[in-house]
Amino acid sequence: MRTARSVVFVVFCAGAAAAIGVPALRAQRSVSGENHSRDVRTVAEKKIAPRVLSEIYRRRGEARQNAFAPDRGALKLDRHGRVLVDVRADVKPALEKKMKALGGVIVSSSAPSRSIVTWMPLTMLERLAADPAVATIDLAAH
Repeated sequence: MRTARSVVFVVFCAGAAAAIGVPALRAQRSVSGENHSRDVRTVAEKKIAPRVLSEIYRRRGEARQNAFAPDRGALKLDRHGRVLVDVRADVKPALEKKMKALGGVIVSSSAPSRSIVTWMPLTMLERLAADPAVATIDLAAH
C-alpha cells in the first residue's frame, strides 16, 4: 500500500512538473523566435541604411513586416527608378564596372575617402551590397 502511494505521488509530481515546464519552454521559444525574426536580415541588407532598406521593402509590398526606419516620406528617385546613394567601399575599377552593369551612373568617386556617389536602381542595391568590397550604402547628401 505504501509503495502504491509512493508511485502515485511520483506520477503526480512528474505530471505537475510537465504541466508547468512545457508551457514555460514554449513561451521562451516564442519570445526568442520573435527576436530572431527581427534579426533575419542578410549580410547585404545590414550594409544598407534602414531608410533605404525600408523603401526597398515598401516597393516590394513587404513594408509592414520589414519596417526598419520611421517613414519620413518616399525617397527621391529619378525617372529611371534610381536613387542617389553614397557607397562606402574600396574604390576599384571592378566595383565601378559592377555598378555600371547593375544600371548605376557614377557621379563621383574618391579612393582616399572610400566613397562612390552614384545613381543606382533601388532594386539593385541589395545585389550591390552583397559584394564583399562594399562596406555600407546610405543616401547621398544632395
